[in-house]
Amino acid sequence: MEAQFTKSLDRYLGIVEEELLKKEACNNLMLGILERLQREQGNCYLGWVEKDGRLLLPFLRTPPHNWVLPDLKGDLNKEVVQCMVEQIRNGGWEVPGVIGPESYATKFAEEWGKLTNCTASIHMRELIYQLNEVKRYPQQPGELMVAKEQDLSLLIDWLQQFGKQAGEDISLQRAEQIARRFITEQSAFFWRVNDQLVSKVNRSRTTRNGATINAVFTPDRFKGNGYVTNAVAVLSQQLLNKGYQFCSLYTDVSNPISNYICQKIGYYKVGSAMVYAFQCS
Repeated sequence: MEAQFTKSLDRYLGIVEEELLKKEACNNLMLGILERLQREQGNCYLGWVEKDGRLLLPFLRTPPHNWVLPDLKGDLNKEVVQCMVEQIRNGGWEVPGVIGPESYATKFAEEWGKLTNCTASIHMRELIYQLNEVKRYPQQPGELMVAKEQDLSLLIDWLQQFGKQAGEDISLQRAEQIARRFITEQSAFFWRVNDQLVSKVNRSRTTRNGATINAVFTPDRFKGNGYVTNAVAVLSQQLLNKGYQFCSLYTDVSNPISNYICQKIGYYKVGSAMVYAFQCS
């Protein structure tokens, strides 16, 4: 058994893509990152564990973000995780955190703690949802509008507010970078009612057959009116109309409202993810 890395994206895709596609919605993060790397060059670590030429576990990281583990069929052998974390440590690479299915991420955290002086804390528990058909359409007047250049300042502000609600501190500079990218890619949308923007949603990464929705946000003063439900429902339908076979999104396990809303629209649970953060002395 050995862990390997490659700088060749084409080689990596040839090794891991078909395995990841077996649970495409659950692996939308890894697949989406790989899809983006095909379009944009970026710093990344592309690794996998194999035995006798058989793929056991792919993993990757795009600094400064966390290591990402896939959702594979079946349980993950502890020896496979040990092989992976030993290679990461021997390579001297940073490990700010890890995201993956709970059992996988937990084993990573345990093994990394044994090898280093780092301690792990749970940053977030998430559920992964998939939608194949929109079951609830807007019940009130309103329309989905793509974010434009004149919406930049509002988008920046809402991104920072969204970060606070999600437990992520998004700096002004980072929020501006994200907002400008969203506007350039025409991926961010506002829900508008009576010429007032009341909610926000974003079309994030894509995979071979699906598209992910994220950064869903409604300011406190507009909550409770169904605006976010309408925005997510309409964007989901638009993505299906464009030819995607499904949509996916993540929710915080501890947020019953967001979980209720997405299920009402037609999303159903297909997986889960645990995010661990590491603190090193």
